[in-house]
Amino acid sequence: MNSLAIRDSSRNLKVRTIASHGTSGANTTHQVKVTADAMILEDFRGTPLRAFRIDATVDIENSGINGLDTGTKSPATWYHIWVISNGRDGAQGLFSRSDSTPAMPPRFSFMAYVGAIYNTTDNRLISYIQNGQLAWAEKTYPLIDVIPPAAPVRVNLSASVPSTAASVILETSGATTIGGHFISNYSLGPTQNGPWFNSWMMVAGTPVGAGSVDHLQSIRQCEVILDSAQQIYASVNTADDRLEVHVLGWRY
Repeated sequence: MNSLAIRDSSRNLKVRTIASHGTSGANTTHQVKVTADAMILEDFRGTPLRAFRIDATVDIENSGINGLDTGTKSPATWYHIWVISNGRDGAQGLFSRSDSTPAMPPRFSFMAYVGAIYNTTDNRLISYIQNGQLAWAEKTYPLIDVIPPAAPVRVNLSASVPSTAASVILETSGATTIGGHFISNYSLGPTQNGPWFNSWMMVAGTPVGAGSVDHLQSIRQCEVILDSAQQIYASVNTADDRLEVHVLGWRY
């Protein structure tokens, strides 16, 4: 079964952590709620099942149906979210480390891939909301602070976007006097032709009164298609440039 082929078969899919982290009350760091008007599920033979009115609360601290498929939760781990069914009693949820073959509960054979959520180093699920294929998560700390030399630097996204993400939504921030900031999905220098997103470019000596611009600071958002899973490249091209990269979300 190709779990990635059925992501477009949902209607009004929404996924979110139960409550924002930092609020009081229970169930704020280990539960996810999945709702959809309808979804197409498949079994391992590719037999489809149309499920309606999905409304499942999945707890990573529980086991089996509406819980974790096998084992116990681990910190610093991505967990994939599934909607499952036995074909009779409506759709339920399931967490799994697998994005293709979750360990199904007895008598459950139909499944549909929904997305993924990260369980942090302090063992809590990130604040997260997903609408269809678009996921918006808590902003990461700067993943990298790019300084010269200008050679592209690999940015590791393994704790920031799941392996199943097709693109990443970034916030870039930095300062420049001359030159620019560059983000790409491939290791190409900024002077080469390639799929670069130019976060900012500036020429030297822009006059302001009797002087010139010293530094220009910028904060930009962009979406970059992932050529390789969980990695992009960042570059600056002068000694006066600095660039920070944050992740805001991703798209399946």
